[in-house]
Amino acid sequence: MKKKLLLGLTVLGAASMLCGFDSAETADSLYQKMSDATADVSGMSMSMGMNLDAAINVSDGTTDSSLGISMSGTFDVNATMDPVATEVIGSMDLSALGQGQHMEMKSYSVTAEDGGLETYSFAKESTDDEGSWAYNKDSNIDMTSLMDLSKSLTAADMADWGLTFTLAPEAATVNGTECYELSTVIDSSTLDTVLKKVSELAGEDLTSDQDVAMAMQYLDGLKLNITYYVDAATYLPVSMTMDMNDSDLTVLNSLIASALASEEGTSAELVLNDFSINATTSYGDVAAITVPQEAIDAVAAGEAASLDDVAENLVADAETEAAEAATEAVAE
Repeated sequence: MKKKLLLGLTVLGAASMLCGFDSAETADSLYQKMSDATADVSGMSMSMGMNLDAAINVSDGTTDSSLGISMSGTFDVNATMDPVATEVIGSMDLSALGQGQHMEMKSYSVTAEDGGLETYSFAKESTDDEGSWAYNKDSNIDMTSLMDLSKSLTAADMADWGLTFTLAPEAATVNGTECYELSTVIDSSTLDTVLKKVSELAGEDLTSDQDVAMAMQYLDGLKLNITYYVDAATYLPVSMTMDMNDSDLTVLNSLIASALASEEGTSAELVLNDFSINATTSYGDVAAITVPQEAIDAVAAGEAASLDDVAENLVADAETEAAEAATEAVAE
């Protein structure tokens, strides 16, 4: 099942490789140019920045208050193709409920001896002197096959999975490089199409799963705008932007309202001023990615948590913090 779901994510991820469009040619021929350009790429390096600027506005009918929420982060990403491996190192600054927090993070995903995927992740908060490792291994995932799959997808395949692209009529310039500007949107409709396709491959209706249905409910109205800037000479993507600034927050605001149900006459809404990611990419040889010995030792000693448990705790913490933020805004 997890392998089928990962296939869906692979299709979405392959969108980041669809590039080099020219309105005088077909999508398939241009996609082939991209495939030819990336076929011999041995490694990739990316510098990525994240930004969140939001607020929860609350009114009790007579007075209005606002609680700001912000996040900024920078990450350096390296990837090798043979063997398939990724390294992500960065930090984030968070501010909410009048308190700030700094977090250091690093993650290593490497191809295991059996061809599966091993992931080691480390997080250290400003209040934590040592930090902690988390680990996961999935032998059912064949990373080499998934990479080959992503390279074989055509523009028609992408459309079949709910992804369509728009090419800007004029070239864009990024750091002095003339680029094609290619954009797409991933929304609940796209995710629904991917879910149905994965259900067909899995031979069961994934929408009947309560957790999946709830996740889709939370995602309703959210919209991820993605724009790729593709070197007109090499057909390699050199820059990317993503944002959720056109999202409809009706569902999320209904959840916030539910958290304030006990406060009669009180209304609240989440205002999203900016939630975006910007990245620049370069290609070439990348040093071999190796997992730090301290991570291997933590797993061997049984000190590394499960990544699945970490993810579940993060979701639970996010829900709790959202409720606390709404309650705090009311109190103010």
